[in-house]
Order: sequence, then structure tokens, then C-alpha cells
Amino acid sequence: MFDSMTELNGDDSKDTILFMSEAGGDAARSVTFLDILKATSNFSQASIIGSGGYGLVYLAELEDGTRLAVKKLNGDMCLVDREFRAEVEALSSAAARHENLVPLQGFCIRGRLRLLLYPYMANGSLHDWLHDRPGGGDALRWRDRLRIARGASRGVLHIHEHCTPRIVHRDIKSSNILLDDSHEACVADFGLARLILPDRTHVTTELVGTPGYIPPEYGQAWVATRRGDVYSFGVVLLELLTGRRPVEVLPAQRRQWELVGWVTQMRSLGRHDEVLDHRLRGNGDEAQMLYVLDLACLCVDAAPFSRPAIQEVVSWLENVDTIGKSSEDVTNL
Repeated sequence: MFDSMTELNGDDSKDTILFMSEAGGDAARSVTFLDILKATSNFSQASIIGSGGYGLVYLAELEDGTRLAVKKLNGDMCLVDREFRAEVEALSSAAARHENLVPLQGFCIRGRLRLLLYPYMANGSLHDWLHDRPGGGDALRWRDRLRIARGASRGVLHIHEHCTPRIVHRDIKSSNILLDDSHEACVADFGLARLILPDRTHVTTELVGTPGYIPPEYGQAWVATRRGDVYSFGVVLLELLTGRRPVEVLPAQRRQWELVGWVTQMRSLGRHDEVLDHRLRGNGDEAQMLYVLDLACLCVDAAPFSRPAIQEVVSWLENVDTIGKSSEDVTNL
């Protein structure tokens, strides 16, 4: 199914990355390391499309037009070859495949080099649409945001409950929720922390979360949990509802503004409606949005065991359609 690289000066016959077709059938096509070098212009800066605590991400455009996202990991931080390969094969197995997860299609071990191959998602991330793309937030109506929340929750449910061993994501955030050609949400970067040496996870906070998404209990002990993932997912729900970033710098006041604290304060003052994205108001969806706001606030509860499990989150989101509808509408759903 997958093949790893030999050492840097290894046999060219083994110098191949194998990755499965989208259908996941038996026919796999091979891509050589030289193909990847050529497709990324020798990992040029112009090919970089992302970065993070794990390394850089490059866009690889193959000769037949196929586009891949190639994640180049920091080799000094990764597991040794055999352990790395075992973990990657688990992450790329059928059990780790779901329509709301970005599939790992191939990998490469070549000396100290570690590459992971994913399909390229041309529609970018939820973060792009909400915060960076001009007009992106306006384009995402409530029904679009709800569909994204539902899809992402199902992806998280799959890694929490249906993978063996179960996977804690550790870094759920809007930039790790990618949109496919149909704008369906796909959760990216799940399981990457399992590829890192245990004594290297202190090197960057991105290996255990991103500021604004990190649950408060991680400040006492750097032990990632599924309840911690639920907290981070709750922050993403708040982003969808408010259209605001999890953390914003307020230069005039010389302080940092945090979304979770602001929403909590506004709710305590009974000003629930005011936290909703102004671009979503006036369309008759307020009841549904407030229903999801209640869920988001349960997810970001400071007490881990007061948070719902991800299965409850999925069920809550599936029930949103019944909110604000007449009994006749509910019958016809």
C-alpha cells in the first residue's frame, strides 16, 4: 500500500512513494522522490503554502496535473525509521479514512528527511474563509457554517472513537479544517504528534495546541486528551458563530483579547445576540445560532469533565434543523 524511502544513496528501484487512488482501490500509482523534487521546484520557497510546529507544507504539481500537499517534517524531532513507518501506516490505514478527514496518501523516509503526502485542498481552510480571504466571511452563510461544523465534528468523532488506537488530535483549529471541492469540511493534521519523539514535544507549543485553542488544563500538565480536543472544537464553533479570531491583539489597550472570555462575559450579561456575526443576523437563523452557541460554551467549559463528548456534539449539531421550525416543517425534514 505504501512504501518508504531508502537511505539518501539507496537503490533507485526503491526510491518510490506509493499512494492510493481516491477510491482507495488496489491500483496505486507510483511517484518517485525526483518527481516530488521537480513538482516543488526542489522545495523552493515559492512552493511553500503553509508552516507550523511540525514543519513546512509545499504545493507539489505533478506532470499529469495532480496537485499534492507535501508536509516536510523536522527530521530531528521525528521517531526513528521503523517506529515512524509503523505510526504512518496506522494513520494511513483504512480505519483512519473518513469523508471528513484529509487522507494521508503517502510518505517518504530518506535519511533524515520525512515527507507526508496529502491531497491538495484548493478551497483552503476555514480560517482563510473567515479571517483572511476578502469577502470570505460574507460568502459563508449560516447554512454553510453549520454544514462545516457538522462535517468537522464527524471527522473528530471518527479519530476519537473509530480509530485503533484512538487518536487525540491535539491541534484542532480553523486552519486545520480544510474545504474540499464541494466545500465539505475535512479535518487535517490528525495524529501528527504521534510521529514526534516524546522528549521533543516541548520544543513548540504547536505540538500540543495553538494559542487561543489550548484548553486551560494544559497549562498544568501537557497531557493531551479527547476532552481537550472538544475544547478546541468549541473555539472553532465560536469562530463560526462570531466571525472573530480566537485571539486578537489590541495595540491601543496594549493587551490581548480572547474570544472565549469575551463570549463568556457577554453571556453573563444576557447579551447573547450581540456576539453573533453581524453578517449572519436578520435572516431568521438566530434561534439556531443561539442553540449552537449554547453547545460551544459547553465545549469550552473550564472543567474538562463538564464538556460533552464529541458524540454528543455531533448529535447536538444534527438536531439544529429542528430549532426555529414549525411542527409541520419538522415533520417534513
